[in-house]
Amino acid sequence: MNRALKLAVLLLPLAGLGGLWAMSDHTFRQGTEWEVPIAGFDPRDFLRGHYVEFTYDWPGVEEFRDAPPQMLCLEGRAPALARVTPLMEGEPCAHPVRADTTGVYGWEGLTRGRLYLDQDRAGAMQRELQKPDLRGIVTLRQREDGSFTAISIRFRPLTADEIALRDAQNEGAGDLRPPPPIMVQ
Repeated sequence: MNRALKLAVLLLPLAGLGGLWAMSDHTFRQGTEWEVPIAGFDPRDFLRGHYVEFTYDWPGVEEFRDAPPQMLCLEGRAPALARVTPLMEGEPCAHPVRADTTGVYGWEGLTRGRLYLDQDRAGAMQRELQKPDLRGIVTLRQREDGSFTAISIRFRPLTADEIALRDAQNEGAGDLRPPPPIMVQ
C-alpha cells in the first residue's frame, strides 16, 4: 500500500502537467487561420532566442495607422483576408481580433507580432528577408474570443501591382528614401 501511494504521489503531478499541456495544445489549435501580409522584419535577437518580429500590414488600415484601434474585424473567406475594419466593443463581427494588453507588445499587439523559430529556420529566414522582391505572409490563428496567434511565416514573390507600387514610391522619394523599417529592439 505504501508503495502504491508513493507511485501515485509521483504520477499525479505528471498527469496534471500532461492535462495542462493537452488543454493548452487544444486551445492553440482552435480557431480560423488567416494569411496576413507583413512588413518591417527583424529575423532574430540572440539575447531572447530566435524569432521574426514584424509589423502587420492589415489590408484597409492605412487611414488609421497613427492611432490603431484595439479591436479589428477580419473580412474575407479564410484564409484569404480581404480587409479589416476597426471594431468597437459590442459590435457584431464574425472574426474579431483584439490587442493582447498582457502580451509582449501590449496595446500595440494589433500592429506588431512575433513568431519564434528554431535556429535552422532563423538562418533561412535571414536569407529570405534580404530578397527585395518577396512579400512576407504570416498565418495567424484567430479564435472566437478575439485572441490570435501567429503560427507560421512564408514568402511569396511580389505581384505586378506590388512591384508597381514599390517602384512608384521609390521614384517619388528619390534616391534619399531609406529602406523599409526593421523592427529592432
